[in-house]
Amino acid sequence: MKDAENRKEEMNADVAEERAENVAEEITSPETAAETAEECDTTAAADDAPEKGAASSEKKPPRRKRIAAWFRRNRKKLLISLIAILTAGVVLAIVLVPVHYATLNEPDDFIGIPVVRLPNDTMSTVEKSGAYIAHPDSVWVEDPSSPMGKIIVMYPLGHGKGELAMRVSYDMGRTWSDRVSGLPKSFEDSQETPTLYNLKFTDGKEKLVLISGCPYWPATTYKADGFNFSFSDDRGETWSEFEKFHSPYDAIVAMSSLTQVKENGVFVDKWMGLFHDHEFNVYKTYLTFDEKDHAQWSDPEPLLPADVTQRYGMCEVEIIRDPESDTLILLSRAEKRVSNSLIAFSEDEGESWYGLKELPYELCGDRHKAEYDPVSDKVLISFRQMIPVKRSAVSIYTAISGGWYAWVGTFDDLLSYADEDPLNDSKGEYLIELGKTDYFAKPYDVVRDNGYSGVVCVNGTFNVVGYGSFDKAGITRYIISRTFSLT
Repeated sequence: MKDAENRKEEMNADVAEERAENVAEEITSPETAAETAEECDTTAAADDAPEKGAASSEKKPPRRKRIAAWFRRNRKKLLISLIAILTAGVVLAIVLVPVHYATLNEPDDFIGIPVVRLPNDTMSTVEKSGAYIAHPDSVWVEDPSSPMGKIIVMYPLGHGKGELAMRVSYDMGRTWSDRVSGLPKSFEDSQETPTLYNLKFTDGKEKLVLISGCPYWPATTYKADGFNFSFSDDRGETWSEFEKFHSPYDAIVAMSSLTQVKENGVFVDKWMGLFHDHEFNVYKTYLTFDEKDHAQWSDPEPLLPADVTQRYGMCEVEIIRDPESDTLILLSRAEKRVSNSLIAFSEDEGESWYGLKELPYELCGDRHKAEYDPVSDKVLISFRQMIPVKRSAVSIYTAISGGWYAWVGTFDDLLSYADEDPLNDSKGEYLIELGKTDYFAKPYDVVRDNGYSGVVCVNGTFNVVGYGSFDKAGITRYIISRTFSLT
């Protein structure tokens, strides 16, 4: 026992001696001495400083390192979660994709009249751009320099709002000029879809007018501010600066229609203009001119009761007059998609309306623009096709569209909706495909964004100018023109 204890004491003594030598070496080495001195200085400074809590005396690692450490600790959980999400997505796709295609609704499935596709040589490109361009309107005016007169088209460089661009055609829309320069400064800040009209006065005078609404735009500084008005007395060569009317009305698509009215059966120098607001109130306001030729717009008043217009989301209302019966025919977009587009009638110059009824799928859509052709005795109505049925059983889209179309029929076809017997309702004669947008690879929001056209008819020749994404990629935006006749 004693020998073992002696050996243990000798070993402990050897270890102690070795440790002492190591400490001596560390103390005598220059590097260690410097580090020791630095530590002593730091300790002395810390002793002199005020005492702090333990939490503040320890430095936290940088945020990036803490995040990296958290990911290292939880990488297995994250991987399992990611796999679970991907698996659920694959399973959901396996279930939903077949359901989508099995229940897919195509616009042609709902059309019961022929669809005519125009030859390629009827189309010309007004402008194309990688940026958003849209919502054109056009007007025809006689011009001494051209036997065909000229068509003026205007459109905003943006969605509704934006600087106005203007181009001119002297051959009924087959070719177009470059953008016209020298437009009024105020045109650089147009706040809504422009509308163009050629007013024909009872003394034979003509005046071109441009109206652009000033509605509230979400996420911008624009507030509801009535509408802007400009005119030209020299066939569109020059235009007046914008003049503001009826602020603070929330005027959208002003004026969706501008109809010359009659008094005692005779046309007078008075026009009924229509616009709507975000609440789907539809207003009428009358345009007249005083003895100094200054424009006067009457106080806006409801065209129809608010409970009616708001129920359907009525907006962008068009009016066309049947020249034989003098009946005013109203066509309306139904934005809430709880119904088809709507039609109604007036026998008293728009003072009252009757026979509000849904239109057939063949005339269902947005921004109807109607024009009568005396040569063929036909009515052409341009519109953005929008059929209020779900794209499929699992689609988020509640309306489908094949693009930009024109309906062709007669006033009798339209007036067939004036009675209460649905068996008398006529679908019209045929549709014209003006611009196809429904391509498989394109986002469906882009497919449905089209139309809003200007329509002119001169001696049996129609020209329509509209917008859309008419290629398969859905990247380029086009303003295109179609020129054709119905005979």
